[in-house]
Amino acid sequence: MEKAGMTMRKTLIAIMIVTLVLAGATYAVYMGSIPYLMALDGNSAENSAEPVLLFGIGIHIEPLGEYNQKVFFQHHVEDIRMLAGMAEKYGGVLTVQAQTPFTLMAIQSRETLFADLEAHGHEIALHFHEEAHLGQNPEALPVETWAEAMSQEISYIKQAGATKVLYWSGGNLYPGILDAVALAGLDVMSDWKNPHTQQTDALVVGVDPWRPAGGPTENSLVLFAKHDPQGKIVFLPDGSYDPQGFAAKRQMIAKGGNQAYFDFIKGSLERSLDAAQPDRVNVFHITIHPGEFRGDPAHPYSVVDRFLAEVVNPLVVSGKVRWATFSQMADDFAGWEKTHPGVDPRNSGVSIDQASKVERDATYCTVDSVQLKMDIYYPTTDKKPQPVLVYVHGGGWTKGNKGSGAGSLDIRELVRRGYFVAAINYRLAPQYKFPAQIEDVKCAIRFLRANAEKYGIDSERIGAWGGSAGGHLVSLLGVTDPSAGFEGSGGYADESSRVQAVVDMFGPTDLTQIFSGANPQILQQVFGVTDSNAEILKRASPVTYVTSDDPQFLILHGEKDALVPLSQSQEFYKVLIGAHVPATLVIVKNAGHGFAPAGGRISPSRAEITKMIAGFFDQHIKQVDGKSQDSLIEPQFTAMENPSVQWTALRRESIRVSVSDPDQVTMYLSGWGRN
Repeated sequence: MEKAGMTMRKTLIAIMIVTLVLAGATYAVYMGSIPYLMALDGNSAENSAEPVLLFGIGIHIEPLGEYNQKVFFQHHVEDIRMLAGMAEKYGGVLTVQAQTPFTLMAIQSRETLFADLEAHGHEIALHFHEEAHLGQNPEALPVETWAEAMSQEISYIKQAGATKVLYWSGGNLYPGILDAVALAGLDVMSDWKNPHTQQTDALVVGVDPWRPAGGPTENSLVLFAKHDPQGKIVFLPDGSYDPQGFAAKRQMIAKGGNQAYFDFIKGSLERSLDAAQPDRVNVFHITIHPGEFRGDPAHPYSVVDRFLAEVVNPLVVSGKVRWATFSQMADDFAGWEKTHPGVDPRNSGVSIDQASKVERDATYCTVDSVQLKMDIYYPTTDKKPQPVLVYVHGGGWTKGNKGSGAGSLDIRELVRRGYFVAAINYRLAPQYKFPAQIEDVKCAIRFLRANAEKYGIDSERIGAWGGSAGGHLVSLLGVTDPSAGFEGSGGYADESSRVQAVVDMFGPTDLTQIFSGANPQILQQVFGVTDSNAEILKRASPVTYVTSDDPQFLILHGEKDALVPLSQSQEFYKVLIGAHVPATLVIVKNAGHGFAPAGGRISPSRAEITKMIAGFFDQHIKQVDGKSQDSLIEPQFTAMENPSVQWTALRRESIRVSVSDPDQVTMYLSGWGRN
């Protein structure tokens, strides 16, 4: 360390300021002229307390008529016993969720499965398919009818050998579900998805349990996603995963087999580990159906056994993961609540609502008779006008929706911080060729400005963020003005489509380069060409338009991204800096496309990336007297060219650094004061 000053290649002459603004986050950086920043795992004192992730496996027994056939029933009994044995081999436990007719056959045949499982530490619970037990349109029935049906199902589970039932899944669209289960004696829930669309809302994605303030409906999860410290039940989210990928389970298996799905689960588990916090109860669980993933009859459930042996067990041995039944997870959370009264566990020690209202599918523009929709997330703050953030999803310009993609994981934190968030859909290729996509994004900005008074928003404080194709679109939004010809005909022509800050996550920025995410097939579908030298690709590339009056940029990219190479962000960063546009490039260690783990835990973690994004917007969109709402603290630090040397700094940092030749210096950052 004493030789640090001697290793700098040239006299330090150029001064720049690197400002971190993160309101409780780690690894947030605003950079001037240094080429890029890479985050490494830190060993600082603040990092000494490692978070623990509670892990469990749920077994869903569906209401199949085939269970009235004893051979089929017994076959699935053996499947459950086999899965329980696999879990036990690694010190694990299952939460087996049952219903009729399986339970009735268990009673009739005197099957001892439930009693045997309980004796080995597993949990028996209720899986309630409402239409199977209540008929069509069950949401119209009174609470008492639901409670009676659930109580009857619980009684069958107990007659089949279970001694207690506390957990259930089901009733995902019934507003009165919390009252019904309270009458039935249940107090733990999980596995929320819309049974009609098989989609999971971003509001229920995460690792921290909470107590819902009200029941869900088809159109709104606002009350369900709001934490009520006095709530009757504990909700266990599945973990930190991409809802779109989760919904594509069948397609994933059809394309890549069972292993492809467990690779997705592995990535989601690693994301959840990154999101876990030392001072919280963190949970992650998966669901398996009897017979599902059985695979080769000679080696049944080998994919499950391999996942437990190679992924889960090493994490258990290291202390990063601990097995738990779902009720044990809820018990841990109840214990945490006693020492954190009134605190929403999903927030940084602050008791605050998720959002006062969510408005789904608001029409923002109409183009060629196509109504373009956005979801609007209103913050709880009454302070007006409110700063605005627009989320643009990815999906290769050909798929995806406003509730999915990497950036959907950031919505909750941004709303919590007081932002008016609009998540938009846009016209997709190949039906609509470029520039339809950027025209729609720009129309959304103009719509918000035109309706600023209606929504109580600040038309001069608008930021945008997106990932992959969404990252490309927000970058193009940030660097283009009307002269680029992308304003379209959607309306509100008198309003500007410029924004004040942009976060680009792993988006393509130079489409004249050949790479996997812009292969000839995609180019043909989206841009109508296959030649990388085509003029339309230059026109579609953000690097084409950069000028000194462009907004602040934060660029994040995985170092191992095989779909959109890191060089796309590196080159864009250099062009921005060359034009004197304030920009930051953060290279995420061990991350592939979408920040999926590739060779280890990503660093910064996904939770830290969210807080970094929020901190960036806090500084450049939500300001007080020209400053970020978080005070800046001058830190102490040590800098060297040697990447093994760590930097140290305090939270909410401001770093002053001098370099002689920015093209010759790579900065490495480590140990940014975890809380």
